[in-house]
Amino acid sequence: MKKTFQKTLIAAAAGVALMSAVGTASANSLLFPYFTTNTGAQSVLTLTTSANGVAAGVKSAAAETIHYVYNYGTGCVHYDSNGSMTANDLMSHSIAATTAGGFGKVIAGDASTPVYFPLSGQTGFLVVSNKTSANTAMIRGSMAIVDPSSGLVVSYAGIDNALDTSAAANEGNYAAITDLNFVMSSLPSALVSTSWYGVSVGDMSGQIALGANWTGGFTLANNGFVWDNDENPFSGAASKSISCAGPIVATDLMTTAQAAAVGPNGNVLKPLGTTAAAAGSVVASTGIVLMKLQSVQAAVGAPFAGKQFLHRELVGGQ
Repeated sequence: MKKTFQKTLIAAAAGVALMSAVGTASANSLLFPYFTTNTGAQSVLTLTTSANGVAAGVKSAAAETIHYVYNYGTGCVHYDSNGSMTANDLMSHSIAATTAGGFGKVIAGDASTPVYFPLSGQTGFLVVSNKTSANTAMIRGSMAIVDPSSGLVVSYAGIDNALDTSAAANEGNYAAITDLNFVMSSLPSALVSTSWYGVSVGDMSGQIALGANWTGGFTLANNGFVWDNDENPFSGAASKSISCAGPIVATDLMTTAQAAAVGPNGNVLKPLGTTAAAAGSVVASTGIVLMKLQSVQAAVGAPFAGKQFLHRELVGGQ
């Protein structure tokens, strides 16, 4: 039974990954703001490459170096290595190494070389960059995640920095992302459990070149108010600071009095973000990528009960 379930999970993850390979983002650095190697889960990365001057219809043997930079755990620990693909190539593989619960490549005989993450039980974000051809649209990619424990089944495109990352100064450079202010809404807690995963972004190229941890940070402050499900405002100041990346729940942005006042029937927050200033080991950042996770409770019933949904929050709305 266990092996049958594992095969079913792998097939599901691979199927989502291959379907998500169409219409994905294109760039030379791709940011995947959330992956997990939790026990029983599969995060699957799919990458494709465009042509590098080879005539159409002719198979290319020219290798493209693909640099993976994993940032994991509460300290956003840096782990990186180089893989390889050829032009007009397709590669899909588990994030986790087989020794950490992954299944390896979707197509076992694929000649491309991925970079697996060697630890189980971790979450984090990933930056993948092309390092060979001078091209601002060399790689495309998506992340598919299947996690039976949380009910999460999702596929999303990597975030494009549209820069030529054969130049080291452009690798992982997301200084163009300046999103700081969001509208964060929660449904009644008896129906849906809501949380967010925020990633501090900016020009990561210097830290990547050094092989150092990304140390950008941000603070979200509630802008003085929270609203309940009937639009009643309750004042009070609360904030949460994140170093690199981390989880957020609505009550992090409320005083205890605000949380008691809005109760369990849902709420709306309109936080304003600020980036941490460069000082000591902290590197300047420019914005936030905020991913929302909603877990549907059993009380909701079929077909939604036990499922988890993930999407990227839009900026603005204040």
